[in-house]
Amino acid sequence: MSVVSRYLSGLFFRFLGLCLAGFLTLFMVVDFIEKISDFVSHGIPYGDILLYFAAQIPYMAILLIPVAALASLLITLAVLGRNSEIVAFKGSGLSLWRLSRPFVASGLALSALVFILENLVTPAAAEVSNRIWEGQVRNRRSESIQAEVRDVWARDRRMFEHFGTYDESRGEATEASFIIFDEAFNLQTRVEAERAVFSPEGLRLFGARVKDYRVMTGGMARRFSFRSEKELFLPGFPAPPAGLGHQGSSDSDELSVAALSESIGLLKAEGFYPLRQMVDLQFKFSRPLITLVMIIMGIPLGFWREKGGSVALGLVQGMVLSFLYLVTQELSRSLGYAGLLPPFLAAWLPNCLFTLLGIYLFSYVRQ
Repeated sequence: MSVVSRYLSGLFFRFLGLCLAGFLTLFMVVDFIEKISDFVSHGIPYGDILLYFAAQIPYMAILLIPVAALASLLITLAVLGRNSEIVAFKGSGLSLWRLSRPFVASGLALSALVFILENLVTPAAAEVSNRIWEGQVRNRRSESIQAEVRDVWARDRRMFEHFGTYDESRGEATEASFIIFDEAFNLQTRVEAERAVFSPEGLRLFGARVKDYRVMTGGMARRFSFRSEKELFLPGFPAPPAGLGHQGSSDSDELSVAALSESIGLLKAEGFYPLRQMVDLQFKFSRPLITLVMIIMGIPLGFWREKGGSVALGLVQGMVLSFLYLVTQELSRSLGYAGLLPPFLAAWLPNCLFTLLGIYLFSYVRQ
């Protein structure tokens, strides 16, 4: 590594440490103020409180490293510009691309660090923090039954069930839908209800809408009859399998790539199409590179002014650019969840757009 590269990298990482420490401290203080009353009121030992907040650091670091890296880059270039060092470097024959290489390399290293934290450190840390928060503060074990779970799917040999909400402890569901097939796996009946109540005697539906299908002889055309029932009782109808109301660590952000891939494989084996999990898996690979993308975007903004430069302006630019990226990322994720974009495209589109924008802006910086 040349003297220039060591100098620029050292300056960048010095500001990165300050920015990351400041952002982490701010977030930890806010989280502490929000939750300390819950810890104290439940009599949680001080050691467990410290362990909980320590376990939160890896996940917060993953979220804040891209923002801190961008802010650090802009501050670094602002300081260089204020000291007229950029002009001096260019006067000695160094191109802006040569000056950018240490920052790009730093972005790659930070992206690798984020990937390692997300897959090796964060899952174990999340398990510790969830055990303390869910198990002690809320007095609820991770395997206990929640009062209510949402968007529940169940499958039997000849039937699919879906509930908008499901309370396993009471055997009640809302926005219930039942799709029933015959022995040849032809669609036989579809039942939708505003509310469903399971009991040992059977299933009671309220506000039910029933479609009965039948295949016409000699072709694939189908006919169906429709009827509405204010209240409908289906004797002997089995309740969903036990465990649908169990709470588990199903948050994709708390799973490693291997664990999430295994979960997707199990869901596919059960006959489901886990679209949300497939989108989240692609984000597992694209999200660590956000740091590199932020660096690429920040380089032309920092080089725009060769002389002068404001540290405060660099911080503001970093925050605004991070906010724009976050909005784009969440929009793309929502389109992926809705099936309007393939999972791969939904995860990688923001990175591609902002990388191309950064390269385009760099081409307009005076070399």
